[in-house]
Amino acid sequence: MMNQKSLLLSNYKKATIEMLLLKMLSEKDMYGYQLAQELKKRSNGDYTIQEGSMYPILYRLSDQAFITSYEKKVGIRQTRIYYHLEKSGYDYFQGLLESYYSYTNLIQFLLSSKTGDTFTEEIR
Repeated sequence: MMNQKSLLLSNYKKATIEMLLLKMLSEKDMYGYQLAQELKKRSNGDYTIQEGSMYPILYRLSDQAFITSYEKKVGIRQTRIYYHLEKSGYDYFQGLLESYYSYTNLIQFLLSSKTGDTFTEEIR
């Protein structure tokens, strides 16, 4: 059974996977295993993603034409499916980032606010 901290982190993780995958694809084309390993490497092992969680997100992003995929032969018999971020996907990613930062700014304000304080988002 998950403890409360684990459940909370799990919910945050589900909400950020899509954004993190798009972030990495904004840097270069990658294949699925590579995306998972890169997340793990960048987080020093604190952020891992299961293939069962990642691939449905990649398929949905592909269905929405935010990413495309192509096969690349590796070795004699193996091929890898690489994912590529399209312009529409980059625009979508930028919108997600903007929403994320706005929301986290609001949450930070609320956590430190006192009665009578009112949130006003500063222009960045």
